[in-house]
Amino acid sequence: MKSIAVYCGSSHGARPEYTEAARALGRLLAQRDITLIYGGGDVGLMGEVANAVLGEKGTVVGVITRHLADKEVAHHGVSTLHVVNTMHERKALMAELADAFIAMPGGIGTLEELAEVMVWTQLGLHPKPSGILNISGYYDPLLELFRKMVDEQFLAADQLHSLAVSETPDGLVDQLGNIQVEYIDKWRDHQKPEAG
Repeated sequence: MKSIAVYCGSSHGARPEYTEAARALGRLLAQRDITLIYGGGDVGLMGEVANAVLGEKGTVVGVITRHLADKEVAHHGVSTLHVVNTMHERKALMAELADAFIAMPGGIGTLEELAEVMVWTQLGLHPKPSGILNISGYYDPLLELFRKMVDEQFLAADQLHSLAVSETPDGLVDQLGNIQVEYIDKWRDHQKPEAG
């Protein structure tokens, strides 16, 4: 695993643990010679993880839209900064450049990015695992929702096998390195319910 895309908040959030975790993750990626792929900003948790990688002489690739770069939130100290036109291009390029994905605490954008790459794995569009850095139980409600989806038969339990979850950066990166993603055809046993 040579690169990991990290999705996280453009703010620091309510808890200092989030910032501490972003810095720890950044240091770990650099120490393991894993390139950080991220949203290209110099603000919030995304700025913290990038600066931590750079502080350890690691490699950081940012991908940001022109709209956001024009608002002066782009990080101009990264190793490589790609400026693209749309959010769709941004997400596609980040996914192309990364070997795996990590979601840290963040808002709607972070949730959307995680969901999208998980769906792409589910559909066989890429064989890349995703991980959740579950700091202070931030993602407990989402993990409960995933279990509900399985219980209600909207999600097959085996489709969660490519999702790693840990409360620590090193535990999460270790898990991601050990996941073998297998495409599972979600329509293999698809049948229409009988008419009532």
